[in-house]
Amino acid sequence: MEKLFLFKILEETASGDAPFTPDDFISKLIPNFWDFIIQLAAFIVLLLVIFFVAFKPIKKFIADRKAYVEGNLRQSEKAVEEGNAYKKANEEKVKEASDEAKRIIEDAKKEASKEADVIRNSAKEDARVIMKEANRDIEEAKVKAMQECHDEIVSVAIEASRAVLKREVNEEDEKELLDGFMKEIDGK
Repeated sequence: MEKLFLFKILEETASGDAPFTPDDFISKLIPNFWDFIIQLAAFIVLLLVIFFVAFKPIKKFIADRKAYVEGNLRQSEKAVEEGNAYKKANEEKVKEASDEAKRIIEDAKKEASKEADVIRNSAKEDARVIMKEANRDIEEAKVKAMQECHDEIVSVAIEASRAVLKREVNEEDEKELLDGFMKEIDGK
């Protein structure tokens, strides 16, 4: 282990071949007052230079950086709040649009139901009119067929009566025969 500096100096002084004398030892142990003052003044000047050249700009830089970071944090918080408000507004718009779409669908269903009822009623009315016309046509055809049958029967009856009577039947006779025959048919 290395010996301490003080012990080294003492050994060299004690041995006699050292370049130090006891006065040198004391002078090295206690510094010169003027040297101390000069070194202290140099140290103070160095501290002042460092303070003004380095410390103040660094302190200013740190303060500016702190303000910049705090500003960014405030802007970020504001942006987050605006984003949340925008998100909430969009969610409300989506909900309103969804409600509007549901209402439109319900209205369309009601309108389609009304139109289906109108079409159904129109079809029923058309069918009723067609049935009425068909019944009327049937009735007319029945009346026409009965008239044709009546005319045919009258014609056959007149022919038969001519054949039976073997004479000419005048119009008055025909009328009497026809009325009697019709009464008989209507009775049956």
